[in-house]
Amino acid sequence: MPKAITRKTFVQRFFLFLIGLLSFPALSKSLVEDKESDFIKQIAATNSTEAREEENVSIIYEVKNGTPEQNLTKAIEMMGGIEKFIGKNDIVILKPNAQWWNQGMTNTNAMKGFIGLVLGMPGFSGEIIVAENHHDFDLRHASNLRGWTTNFKNGDFNFNELVQYFQDKGYGNVTKYHWCDAGPYSKVKTPKDRIKHLVNEGIKTLLNKHRGRIVSDPEDGDGYVWSDTEYSYDGKKTKMSYPIFTSKFSKTTIDFKNGAWRNGKYTGEPVKFINFAALNHHSSFAGVTSSLKNYLGIVDMTCGYIGAEPEGYVSFHYIGIPGMGGAIGTFMNTIRKADLNIVTAEWVGFASRTDTRLATRTKTILASTDPVALDYYGAKNILFPLGGSAAQLNNPDDKNGPFRKYLELCAIQGIGTLDEQKIKILSRDSHYGQ
Repeated sequence: MPKAITRKTFVQRFFLFLIGLLSFPALSKSLVEDKESDFIKQIAATNSTEAREEENVSIIYEVKNGTPEQNLTKAIEMMGGIEKFIGKNDIVILKPNAQWWNQGMTNTNAMKGFIGLVLGMPGFSGEIIVAENHHDFDLRHASNLRGWTTNFKNGDFNFNELVQYFQDKGYGNVTKYHWCDAGPYSKVKTPKDRIKHLVNEGIKTLLNKHRGRIVSDPEDGDGYVWSDTEYSYDGKKTKMSYPIFTSKFSKTTIDFKNGAWRNGKYTGEPVKFINFAALNHHSSFAGVTSSLKNYLGIVDMTCGYIGAEPEGYVSFHYIGIPGMGGAIGTFMNTIRKADLNIVTAEWVGFASRTDTRLATRTKTILASTDPVALDYYGAKNILFPLGGSAAQLNNPDDKNGPFRKYLELCAIQGIGTLDEQKIKILSRDSHYGQ
């Protein structure tokens, strides 16, 4: 017969039952939390794997159908904001294409939008320098011509007017600089041309008109360094050259390769380089001009043929296609690579850089840190589909075309990718606010 439960035992067991009952939700919650924690850890591990995989992915940011300023602003926002690229004390070099006009020059409203973002950074105390070498020279005005002064503008301004716009608003820290070739233009094809160029060289020397100089380092002053670094292709070789120049605002000298210089030493101040290109058909020689070809406005085109010196060398242009792509890749690896590439495809010349009848308004901004992927994507998805007589030359998938050839030769230098499996596109349409 079962033993009778005493009152004391009953009370003890009842309280133990209550304690267990009250503890159960906490226990269940603890178990759930543990499971949630494990799940979150799994997600974090997955995301971490995806992030590691995306380290080898080139991202192209594309924004279209707004104004150039709106498209530019949205693209930078998508990339993480202007602070991701520019610090509050930075010296910022903006390199446009000023060699041409109309669609051949960089859209100045897009540049205006970028400059506005930099100046709008809280506490920005750095400076912005718009700088370019378009390899042209006028005895009266030095290199202050072409895109700097043109009335055939891509946007509301030419480049002088763009700088003046910000100067008039009180931003003395927005200035410009004309990089000028330093070597003599005397090696030409015919005796008549040789005499003409020798006369012009003599006049320039007599008048001492703003010609560039060959320098070794910032202690020599402004000019071009013709470095010992070189690139060879198919029996031709070219030297890496780069500018040294002094800010009109801060009086700081900027060595394009090595950074800011003041009072006899490098200061360590951050110098950022933004490559601001246009997108156009260039010619049967090169096919497309965009981010990569914009580097030809940094180097000295008299450093080698068609310049007279140094003997046995050619310039970046005369190394030909595809050698030009390899030379640009070498420059990026040994001198400097842009911190950001922006293509202002507001107007795109599908068969000309200057004839507006051969251009279409595509209202697009492209941006990436990978210039090879950027040029490939822009040509394939914006320029090539416009068709026209030069369409096949604008096709980046034509492996026999000049454009594809120099893209490939740049890519094998370790610069960017042409593999579409490694290119990710993030696109927004400003018209729909997406």
